[in-house]
Formats: sequence, C-alpha cells, structure tokens
Amino acid sequence: MRISAVQSGGCGPSVPQNLAKLAGLIRIAVKDHPDLVLLPELCTTPYFAAGPFDPDAHKWAEPVGGPTTEFFADIARETSTALAFGMAEQAANGTVYNSLVLLDSRGNLVEGEGPDGERHPAFRKLTAPSVFSGNLTVDEASYCTPGPAPMTFNLDGVRLGALICYDRAFSEVWLANRYLGADVVLAAVSSFGWREALFVDDLRIRAMEVGVFVVAANRAGAEDHRGQVTDFFGRSCIISPSGEVLAEAAAHQQPEIIAAELDFSELGKARSRWPVWADRRPKLYAFMYQSSPSE
Repeated sequence: MRISAVQSGGCGPSVPQNLAKLAGLIRIAVKDHPDLVLLPELCTTPYFAAGPFDPDAHKWAEPVGGPTTEFFADIARETSTALAFGMAEQAANGTVYNSLVLLDSRGNLVEGEGPDGERHPAFRKLTAPSVFSGNLTVDEASYCTPGPAPMTFNLDGVRLGALICYDRAFSEVWLANRYLGADVVLAAVSSFGWREALFVDDLRIRAMEVGVFVVAANRAGAEDHRGQVTDFFGRSCIISPSGEVLAEAAAHQQPEIIAAELDFSELGKARSRWPVWADRRPKLYAFMYQSSPSE
C-alpha cells in the first residue's frame, strides 16, 4: 500500500477556496500513485480553536455526506484514490465533532467500526483539549464534543486506525487501535507550540511500541484567523512499525506532500523483534480505570 500525506495550511474563512486549494494538492499527490491520501485535521477551515473564542465557528460544521464530503468524493472518483480528511462535523442531533472522514477510491464513505461492532460515519476526536501552556493555547472544548469511541476502518482489506491531534498524547488510544486490529494508524493533526521538538520522535516511539505504521498529516505555516496568527509546525511524517522515518516534510512549510510504500511484511518482523504487545499485563493496571474521586 502506498500512502501520501498532504501538509497544507494558511486556510482562510472561505471553505470553497480552501477546498479548491486542497483539490489541487490532491491532484499533485496522486501523480505518485498512492492508494490513499491523508489530509490534516480540520483541513477545510482555519483552526478556529486557537486564540480568542470565535462565536461563528459553528457555521463551518456540516454533516458527513454534505457538500464537503461530496466535493472530496468527486475528487476520489476523478483520481481513483482513497481520501481521508478532517472536518468540523455536525451530527444529526446537532452535536459538533472534530472528525476524520474516509472515502474509498470510488468516492464511497467507509464507515468506522467501534469496539462493540457499532458503525460510525467518521472517526470523532476522542478528547477535546482545553490547554493553556506557554505558547500552546487551545480551547477546542468550547466548540467540539469528544467522540464516542476508538474505531478502525476496513479499506480494501487493510485495517486502518485513526486519531486526531491531541489524541496522540494518550497511550490508551494507541493500544485501542492495535487491539481493534489496526496495522496503520492515520493521524490528522493541526499542531503548534512547544511540542514541536518531540513530534516525530513521539510518533516513532508509539509506532514501535504498538507495532503499526503511522501516517501523520499536520497543518503548517502561519495562519491568520480573526487577527490571531498561529504558526503550525508541520513535520508531517510516515513511520514504519520499527520506528523508522520513511518520509518527513519540512517544518513550518506548506504546501508539502510526502509519500511512502508500506511493506506489510514488516509488521510481523517488527512485532517479533519488539514483542511488547505480547508481553502486556493489562489486568495488572485495571485498578487505574476504576471510578474514584480522583478520576
């Protein structure tokens, strides 16, 4: 399987203009003949959760299957390439999620499957951050509801896991993806601030610990939203299950496109060489997940 990651950024308030730019980048990416192209978190809009509260941000949310999904479905059919993209989703009950949508190469929606077999139209970010730490100021919890469950997607026989940005900080998310059968974890990101120095190494360690390929597409460069300028650090990357960096984009630059071939024969070798999954003792740590006043 060959995968490309698009490192985009500099989004303005016009979704049609942002979509047109992304379509151009996808058309460039498919010249390398990937099976799947991954786009960043909330790639069709500015990252509205940085800086002062935006009372109009909810207007960007739309249902999966709405105009944005149809736009990307047309591109998927045109290019015969599967696409995964981040968007602000408005569910049928009005709840707003930060979501990752997957379309196959025919433009059909690929549903996610949760731990109990339940089906979902998209992966919804599991933790909405409110973080105010140095140059990292994010209040996503004021806009989006945390998602209901981890899940995986079956894309033409390949089991893909998913996470969005802040989710990568939680070891449980990585373990859940592997438990649900993921061989590849897609990470849609809009990251900035002091975590830049750790970004790629963090993903390398996670890939090695759980024995999966990791494909991360981050936003990059300066973006001005309502007078708040945020500089996203980019460094999108593709990592093997042994922790090797197969491709990496430049820091703070956009647009950039990276690609790599995922050799699935490496999964068994990496998992045998570093058998952490087989040596886990989850029952030993069950006490941490019991309800308590300090939860």
